[in-house]
Amino acid sequence: MTRTLAFAVLAATGAAASGQALSGFTGGSQFGIYYGASTGDVVGWRFTVNEDIFVTGLGVWNADTQLGFEGLTSDHQVGIWNIDTGDLVVSAVAGPGGNVIGQFTYASVANSELNVGANYVIGAMYTATDGDSYISGASSVSMDPTINFGGGVFPTAGDLGFVMPGEWSGGTSNGRFGPNFTFVPVPAPGAMALLGLGGLAAARRRR
Repeated sequence: MTRTLAFAVLAATGAAASGQALSGFTGGSQFGIYYGASTGDVVGWRFTVNEDIFVTGLGVWNADTQLGFEGLTSDHQVGIWNIDTGDLVVSAVAGPGGNVIGQFTYASVANSELNVGANYVIGAMYTATDGDSYISGASSVSMDPTINFGGGVFPTAGDLGFVMPGEWSGGTSNGRFGPNFTFVPVPAPGAMALLGLGGLAAARRRR
């Protein structure tokens, strides 16, 4: 009964509807790494959100066709950083065997909240030897309406490893599309209160 109530409330508030931040793109060129470093560099894109959301998965592009390889061949660290504070909000390793949604493969993460008014960057690490590529210079980009795309990012120097990319291509640049994420809206306070009341009622019945 409690589980049914929870799903009903989440559905009513829109929180049951999961989405991909980046839903698609056209054009662009494939690159294996930004600087060619063997330790790895992080590339990706900046964004803000129109409403508070929970990140539920972090993923990487899986449609690579370079070097005779097809698809995703290696694991990649993926993270979302808060640009304003420099903090890593959430991270995961996505790779072969993960959850495939279209041209992206995801690793699930515990719900991590992103908030309206903050500036974020999502990045994925690529090395010179991982056999995978990302897309740079896409001619068009489709984002979920909840997400405001802010342009591509790239590392300040080579061989930095898994750190927040420090350089920005500007808000009109069509990004470096290796990383992506899935999300759900944060339930409204009234919905959370209703869920709490449902749980309390269930606890009383069990007694």
